Amino acid sequence: MHLLVRWLLAPLARFIYRPVVRGAEWVPRHGPVILAANHRAAVDTAVIALTAGRPVSFLGKSEYFVGTGLKGRALASFLSALGYVPVDRANAKAGLAALHAAREVLEAGGAFAIYPEGTRSLDGRLHRGHTGVASLALSTGARWCRSG
Repeated sequence: MHLLVRWLLAPLARFIYRPVVRGAEWVPRHGPVILAANHRAAVDTAVIALTAGRPVSFLGKSEYFVGTGLKGRALASFLSALGYVPVDRANAKAGLAALHAAREVLEAGGAFAIYPEGTRSLDGRLHRGHTGVASLALSTGARWCRSG
């Protein structure tokens, strides 16, 4: 599924939607990097994953990965191919689990995208961010790139 997303879906999406990417020169091709983006639309994660030029990991609700039947398994496989890392948001330690998952990606030299606000903006406005992105950058030494 990863190859399908990377080699077929990404070029097709770039051809159809023709996204404008600014600041790509700031994203290192190798090594740990944090992509901090505003999350104003449901397609943000897919756009980042399909235009980053390298595999990117994201946090995703664990509920997306526990579906049953063919549809549930297909969704889980597709999200894994896009780079989603499942995180259980139902418990009090969910924030720590999310940072731990991100830290593992970064310590392995990967790219990790995070929405500092913690979730998608339902009204389209920019809201106050959380400190997790700064904590990740400081604790891992990863470079970070901000998206407008």
